[in-house]
Amino acid sequence: MTDRDLRTNPFALPDAEQPRVGHYAVGGCALYAETRGTGQPILLIGASSDDAEMFRPIAERLGGFTVVSYDRRGTLRSGREGWPCDSARHADDAAGLIGALGLARVDVFGASAGAIVAVQLALRHPRLVRRVFAYEPGYLRYSASGTALRRNGTTSVDRHLAAHPGDWSGAMGAASRGLLDDPPGLGWYGERGLALAENFVSDDIPASGELADLDALDASGVEVRFAYGSASHPAFREIAAALSRRAPDRIEGAGHVAFHTPEIIADYLRLRCA
Repeated sequence: MTDRDLRTNPFALPDAEQPRVGHYAVGGCALYAETRGTGQPILLIGASSDDAEMFRPIAERLGGFTVVSYDRRGTLRSGREGWPCDSARHADDAAGLIGALGLARVDVFGASAGAIVAVQLALRHPRLVRRVFAYEPGYLRYSASGTALRRNGTTSVDRHLAAHPGDWSGAMGAASRGLLDDPPGLGWYGERGLALAENFVSDDIPASGELADLDALDASGVEVRFAYGSASHPAFREIAAALSRRAPDRIEGAGHVAFHTPEIIADYLRLRCA
């Protein structure tokens, strides 16, 4: 990634403090991570088809916290050993990264497929986690409309790859059209996401078939809040409601792609993590 890539992020704050950057050996893989600020730690987990740069604007707006964002196993600047893998492996990676950074009792924000990883992190490593904010987790099987989205997405991918083997970008476009579209002026995110189209197809779509062990999640002792955006597809409201033991958080003005509205997401986290 070049300096030019950083400057073209449409929501980056030009005067923001530069992150502390490193590669950390976790589970036989080198994970790229960025750390900003000081205070209560917050770990941001995106989908496999997201990277730390996409979450940079959210991290920059969370002054007063130690904010960690990273490229998941198989994603851009991190290693690809053992990838593709399931959410449990990604959760173990997140736990290893928390340990490598010397953090404890971390608040975790996961978005989309990253929210599935955040839930797995609470299940598998509850002593490391204080709270989880699972924003529109891609557990599509918990909703009739979500099940339809998953069926249509996997069918579109299979058909496209059968006709165009290895065309990951085309397959991603066929599966996500109308769901992950960039608003006007934010095409930078879509262009960057095309570099991670294989991740979307090989990692994020399979994760959408997973289910959460809600009883074990209750027993973990970790506070978990499910959330959805007012501007999202109705499936994600249904999923959040199906997973929640309480009324899920509704985030006004947010859509499924969390980093399209960094101010709104940062305000939500600032309120919940204070």
